[in-house]
Amino acid sequence: MHLLIRSIELLSNQKSFVLGINDTLSNLWMLLHFKELKIKSKKICYQVNTGVHQRKSTVHPKRWLKKHFETTAGLLNYLCGKQYDIHHIEIEFTNGWKIKEHPHHQFLFYTSSTEERDTLLNKLVFISGFDPIDIPSIKQNIPYYFKAGGALYTLENALPWPDEFWRKEEVDAWRKAYAESERREYLKANPEEAQENLGEPFENDTTLKSPNVFNDQSPF
Repeated sequence: MHLLIRSIELLSNQKSFVLGINDTLSNLWMLLHFKELKIKSKKICYQVNTGVHQRKSTVHPKRWLKKHFETTAGLLNYLCGKQYDIHHIEIEFTNGWKIKEHPHHQFLFYTSSTEERDTLLNKLVFISGFDPIDIPSIKQNIPYYFKAGGALYTLENALPWPDEFWRKEEVDAWRKAYAESERREYLKANPEEAQENLGEPFENDTTLKSPNVFNDQSPF
């Protein structure tokens, strides 16, 4: 069964959150809930796609949308009339709110206060058919998933995942904790292996330092 909102995650600045959505680009209509807000700036990457009328050998370039729009409603009306594939959307509003789309699976919402975050989150959860969430009971930086009945659950032994608001020393401490957690899980799954035969310690694994592990750069 398809759920409009698959998961939620609170970010560490206590003013922002993430919604997991199975197909973000098919659900851009959610942005109509921001139709009254004035657009301060935007970053939209698009690519022309004429579908069956486009030659297989034709590959249109990806471009940044330059046209100005005052409101989200005007922007969405424009996109609905175009044969575009959308690859990236960021919108900043004059009231300080921001929205960012991670291709195909996430919307990130940035508000100006904890109260605004909680109100907006429960509004979006409500239109998805779920009851209001007990937000104070939710831990930051851990995805919570919805069941059809509305209950929330997390993955077993889920660790917080860094976001763009973490300080460098917090990220470094997380890397060590993550490496230790992985080591213990490996030993638990492979009790026959002695620790001295595991090779290079997990905490020295340079793959954990790859920028692809997570994006700790501010999107705006």
